[in-house]
Amino acid sequence: SGGVVGYMLYELHRTKVHILNFAVARTHRRLGIGTAMLTKLISKLSTQRRNRIVLEVRETNLPAQVFFRSLGFLATSVLRDFYQDTTEDAYLMHFLAEANEEQTPRRLAG
Repeated sequence: SGGVVGYMLYELHRTKVHILNFAVARTHRRLGIGTAMLTKLISKLSTQRRNRIVLEVRETNLPAQVFFRSLGFLATSVLRDFYQDTTEDAYLMHFLAEANEEQTPRRLAG
């Protein structure tokens, strides 16, 4: 009914985009909203300048990990005691735009 159902906050760096916060309302998940938001961001990447997206996801947030992996993100490291509200670890995830390829999400095996 006209309210916000999803949002994404990110920082633009010289060669990367860092997603700081990403959310879709529980009542609107699995409707393609999150995929649409990320697809739009990925389409703005340039292999000449900003060619990657990074984000952190809670170790216990398996649905988010699966979602980002389905769009081509890979977990590259563990950040110990990352969150201030808990001692929970985070996974650092990366999406890398490939040269000479249309910048749209792709599914990776695994």
